[in-house]
Amino acid sequence: MSRFERVLAEEIDGLKNLPLLHTCDAYRFRNILEEMILKPSLCDVFNTDLLYTYYGLPSYRVQLNKATNNPAHYMVCFILNSEDKSAFAKVYPFDSGAFCKLNEIKEKFFHEETKIDDFELTGSIISAKKVIKTFYNTNDNYLNQTPSLTKELSQLDFEAHGYNNLISDNSSSRIDDRASSIEVLFDTGFNLDKSSVNQIIIPKCFRDDEYAMKLVKENLGIENPLTYNTHRGNPSEFFGLLRQEYFKFLKN
Repeated sequence: MSRFERVLAEEIDGLKNLPLLHTCDAYRFRNILEEMILKPSLCDVFNTDLLYTYYGLPSYRVQLNKATNNPAHYMVCFILNSEDKSAFAKVYPFDSGAFCKLNEIKEKFFHEETKIDDFELTGSIISAKKVIKTFYNTNDNYLNQTPSLTKELSQLDFEAHGYNNLISDNSSSRIDDRASSIEVLFDTGFNLDKSSVNQIIIPKCFRDDEYAMKLVKENLGIENPLTYNTHRGNPSEFFGLLRQEYFKFLKN
C-alpha cells in the first residue's frame, strides 16, 4: 500500500460509478473504429505498454501545438462503461505523466524526493471512489473540481497534503486538468462493443460525413454521437467544447 493510499477513506458511501474516458486524435480514432479495440502503447513514464483512461473526467495532452484545419488532429472522446471493469494495471489520483514531466508540480507541492510510486493505488474502481470521497466528498464536487477534504490528515501525510494543495490551487501556472483527473491504466486491450461504449464525442464535421457515421453506427450502435464545432486553430482550443458536451451527457 502506497503512502497516499494509506490515508484514503475506507467508506465510499454509495458513490455511483462514473464513466471511464479515453481521448485521442481522429487519426487514431479511425484505427480504433476499424479494429474495435483500445490498445496499450509504449508509455515513456513506466517504460511498458499501457492504455490511458481517466475516471469521470476527460483529460488529454494535445500532441500538435499549432493551428491546423487538418481533421486528423481533431479530438475524439470515448465515454466508456466502467460498471463491468474491476481490475486495472495501475490507478493514480492524477496524470502520472504530468507529475513526472511538469517540474512545477513537484517543486510547488511535493518534496523533491517524492516518487510516483508513493501515489499508486490498488487497481480498482473502488480506489478512484476513495480518492473522491476523501478529497471531494461527492462526485459532483469532483466533476466541478471543488475539493472538500473529509478526513483529518497527519502532519506526516506529506503526499496527501501536497495533493490537496495541488487540486485546490487556482493560481496561474502550466498545470492543467491532468493534475486532478484520476488516471486508470490498463496493460491489456479494452474491447469495444455496443455495451462497453456509452457514447462518443466527435467533431461535427464527422457527424456530417457518411463513411464516418457508417462506422460509428454499425460498430458502436450509436445513432447520435455528441459533437463540437471546429475551425482552423490549435486542437487544444477545442478541449473545453468537448468537456461541455461530456457534462451535458452526464446530465441526461
